[in-house]
Amino acid sequence: MNSRKSKTVKNTTYQVIKHGRVKTSVGKAKEVKKKVERLITKAKSDKVKNRRYAAKYVPADAVKILFEKIGPANKDREGGYTRILRLGKRQGDSREDCVLEIIDV
Repeated sequence: MNSRKSKTVKNTTYQVIKHGRVKTSVGKAKEVKKKVERLITKAKSDKVKNRRYAAKYVPADAVKILFEKIGPANKDREGGYTRILRLGKRQGDSREDCVLEIIDV
């Protein structure tokens, strides 16, 4: 993964965790969804190693949100913490937009 793509995925991951949802392209949403799902799975178990793992990808305020709000809310869920809602193509360049959101926040 090149550094520009990595930074974009990290920033969008942070925004999803902080706000609960974000409007983006379908391709970016699919990449971010993988990372957010893994972080929420780690946040279900509040251990130091899981917090350190999350801190590599998102800032401290997002780690706090993950482990205090999102993780406990999804304790009983086995997976599928996020969903992608497609919005259709944009007028200008026909890029397909979508909303990536966390369920049960």
